[in-house]
Amino acid sequence: MNKIYFYAPDEEKVELMKKDYSKWSGDFGNFGWIAPTYFYLKAAGFTCEIATRVPEEGILLADRDTLGDGQKDLNKVMLICAKGDREFHPYAHLHIVQNPVEFNRKKNSIWRPYYIPFWPQPELVPRAKERNYLVENVAYIGAESQLAKELKSERWIKYLEDLGCKWLPIFDKKKWNNYRNIDLVVAARSFDKITYTNKPASKLINCWRAGVPAILTPETAFLAERKTELDFLIVESLEEAIAAVKKLKSDPELYGAMVENCLKRAEEFTTEKTVEQWVTFFNQVAFPAYEEWRKTSEPQKEILFFLRSIRLKLHRMTVIIKGKLK
Repeated sequence: MNKIYFYAPDEEKVELMKKDYSKWSGDFGNFGWIAPTYFYLKAAGFTCEIATRVPEEGILLADRDTLGDGQKDLNKVMLICAKGDREFHPYAHLHIVQNPVEFNRKKNSIWRPYYIPFWPQPELVPRAKERNYLVENVAYIGAESQLAKELKSERWIKYLEDLGCKWLPIFDKKKWNNYRNIDLVVAARSFDKITYTNKPASKLINCWRAGVPAILTPETAFLAERKTELDFLIVESLEEAIAAVKKLKSDPELYGAMVENCLKRAEEFTTEKTVEQWVTFFNQVAFPAYEEWRKTSEPQKEILFFLRSIRLKLHRMTVIIKGKLK
C-alpha cells in the first residue's frame, strides 16, 4: 500500500495532527480536512505520515489554505488538495470537494474533483428528547458573516416573538456542537438566489444528527442531499421563513415527522461512513491515479500545470469583473 503524507508545515498543525479525534470536543477549523483524516485513516490501517515539508516523492494530502499558491517543487509528488470552499490549486492532480455540484460539473474535469462530505461535527450534543414537539428556540449556528441581513433585523426578531419564539443566533465556535435546547434551525447566507456551489451541506447534516428540523435557502449542497420534503423546508425570503416557522409550530405531526426523518438521514453521515468514503477514494481513485501520474512525463505535467494556471487566472478575472458589475 502506498504511503500517504499529510501536510502540516508548522508546529501548531503538527500538534493538531497528534490529537485523538474520536474524543475531540473542539471545532475542526480550516485544518479539519487533514488532521481527522490522518487520525482515522491511520486507525484504518493506511500507511500515514505527517510531513512538515513537501516530501521528495509520493502522495501528499494538503488543505488549500495551508498550501497557498506556491509548492512548485511537486514534480515527483502527486498533490491531493482538500479544497474546502476555496479555489482549486494549479499543482494538485486531484481535489477533494465538499459540494457534489463541483464534482459533477463537466467544466471542472481539469481539476479532477472528488466529493467527500466534511467530517461530522465533533462531540455533537443532540436536542433533548423531553422537548418533544415544542417549537420555541429558533437558532442559527455559524459565522455571523454568513448570516443574511434580514435574519439580523428587528423585524425578524419581532415576528418570532409574535409567534411565541426566541431568536438564538450562535456565533461562538465553541458552542456550535450544542443543540440540546434548540427546536429549529434557520440558515440563510442571503435571499438573493445565490447558489453557493463551493459551500458544504454541513449545517443541514448537523441538524439531522442533532434531531433538529431545518429551514434553509435552496443552496446547491442542501438540494443535492435532499431526498424528501421532510429533509428541510425551503425558503427564499424573510416572509417565507416566518411562514415556515409558523407552519412547524402549528403542526406537531409535521414537526415530529421531520425529527424522525432527521435521525434516519443522520445514519448516512456518521464518522464510520466518512471513513468508508475516504478509504474508497484512496483505494479506487487516488492510488490508481498515482500509478498513472508516475508514468506521466515532466513536459506533460508542465502542460497540465500551465492549463490549470490559466483556468485559475480566468476564474479570478471573472470574479473581479462580476464584483465590479454589482
